[in-house]
Amino acid sequence: MSLFKVWKKEENYQFLFWAGIINGIGNRFTQVALFSLLFQLTGSGMAIGIVLALRMLPFLLFAPLGGIMADRFSKKTLLITLDLLRAPLVVTFLFAQHSEEVWMIYAIACLLACGEALYAPIRVSSIPVLVKRDRLIHVNSIEQALVGSILVIGSSSGGLIAHYVGLSFPFLLNSVAFLLSAFLLWKIKMPTNTTTPSKKSTTIALPKKVIWQSTVLMTFLFIAITMPLANGIDNVLMSVYALDVFAMGELGVGFTYAFLGLGFMISSLFSEFLKRRLLMLTVFFIALEGIGHILLSIVPSFLTALMIVMCITIVGGISNICIDTVMMKMVPSSMRGRLFGAMQAISNTALGISMASAGFLLEIFSPRELSLIVGLAYLCFTAIYAVLFAKLNLVVEKRTLMRHII
Repeated sequence: MSLFKVWKKEENYQFLFWAGIINGIGNRFTQVALFSLLFQLTGSGMAIGIVLALRMLPFLLFAPLGGIMADRFSKKTLLITLDLLRAPLVVTFLFAQHSEEVWMIYAIACLLACGEALYAPIRVSSIPVLVKRDRLIHVNSIEQALVGSILVIGSSSGGLIAHYVGLSFPFLLNSVAFLLSAFLLWKIKMPTNTTTPSKKSTTIALPKKVIWQSTVLMTFLFIAITMPLANGIDNVLMSVYALDVFAMGELGVGFTYAFLGLGFMISSLFSEFLKRRLLMLTVFFIALEGIGHILLSIVPSFLTALMIVMCITIVGGISNICIDTVMMKMVPSSMRGRLFGAMQAISNTALGISMASAGFLLEIFSPRELSLIVGLAYLCFTAIYAVLFAKLNLVVEKRTLMRHII
């Protein structure tokens, strides 16, 4: 079945998708304007670093809470409420006009990050509720197109709007985006058999006994820890290559993010070929991602680097499609919110640590040397994942998880 046919059939998911696009682009507008505003008020790059840290920290606490809420309450109501709460909050950035009010920016950014941390696991756990099981691979492909579209449209147009219209307008647009997203979510018709959460889902977190006894859950959590350790350095390196290695300035950074987005969009076109052995394909494409970083360490020109960056995100997007589909199919509905919440908390914390360590590592290694190290790290992770996946019997694992529904 083609992506277009799946798209036409999954009408409820269409509302979730467009809400995600509008929400994500609005957030990108705010991110670009916020960095510019902080630099204007403080003249310091440290202020931007503080905001980035404040965006990561709430995931450690609030992403698991969002997962718990997703398992116990109406996902649709939760998503709409979070959008409506964030709509007026983002406008308050307009009241920060002087350097003495930077504390206000930090506080608002932290609150918005808390909302995002709650929102993310609820949204992810909504997908297998809305989408038919045999269409999950296609919908997860569309999700990669969503990520790519946000990167391409949000990052590029956000800078243009802030430059030509002013810093206030992106904040107002983001507020409107939250309201429009809430309206689209309101139009979703949740399946009648899943609107009321199971009474068995009464505990606030997945019991350790369930996690330790499930090889598949342990594997998923291990991936959530290890992959961001490489991805965080990878994200920093992308900008460093444009600014330092090839001296292309801000324009180079813009092109880099555009090609990153294009890679994710192209990866969504491969769902037709992803039908069997998804775990093996995950390993294969992560290995290709590592090879891509090794090649990036020796590229002679910026144009070649852009092509490799795009290829890295294509194979990375395909591996995301595969592993996300396996998780959505394997994990019982009463556990999805808590699992995705735990994974969001772990992965974003690991990502923050990795991004922070990237600056330190760049004092020791050149960007090309660090890119080579990242590529080798991907290959090492691939070998570990291959061993873990070889031990998995998905049929047995799913039966075990079903017996532990709580």
